[in-house]
Amino acid sequence: MKGTLVMTRLFAFLALAVTAAGAMAQAPFPPPPPPSMAGAYVGATMGYVQAKSGCVGVLAGGGRSCDDKDPAFGAFGGYRVNRYFGAELGVRYLGKVRASGPGSSADIQTVVADLTALGIVPIEDRFAAYVRFGGYYAMQKASVAGVSDENSTDLTFGGGLQWDFAGGLGLRAEWQRYKKVGKDKPAYSVSDYDVLGVAALWRFH
Repeated sequence: MKGTLVMTRLFAFLALAVTAAGAMAQAPFPPPPPPSMAGAYVGATMGYVQAKSGCVGVLAGGGRSCDDKDPAFGAFGGYRVNRYFGAELGVRYLGKVRASGPGSSADIQTVVADLTALGIVPIEDRFAAYVRFGGYYAMQKASVAGVSDENSTDLTFGGGLQWDFAGGLGLRAEWQRYKKVGKDKPAYSVSDYDVLGVAALWRFH
């Protein structure tokens, strides 16, 4: 009789524990708090660039084939004012535009520094879309004899998506256009440059 009572109480306790565990599993837990948005950060980016006008300027003519695509990479630093606005200063290598033919080839290398303002649209606590707009300073170097290094300035804009993780890490997928690179120097390849890439950033706390 005593054994039966103990077993009954044990089963009752187990049933109560299972019921409580099920209730806890179904109860909505509060989501993790959003990361601190304001503050400084640094990052690095890599991707793929295309000069939209191809081999023009000093690279044009001669029946040579044109390679207007190349890897791109760079670094940037920024400051997030709040969840919705920020600013960035970046430097990016835009690769080479190459004209190649039998017995001859030439290329133009381009590096840009840009300053942009960011408008940010939060989608979830740790996921947001953003657009950017600002200006750039481009430095170009040609392998063509007698053509000096040249610089130009114009507008840049773009947009992307950003994921923020715990611990200060963030990841981006982005697109950016540099308008009319080389426009101030007709000898160079006057072209829009489109960059499609990914970036990683680290937020300071």
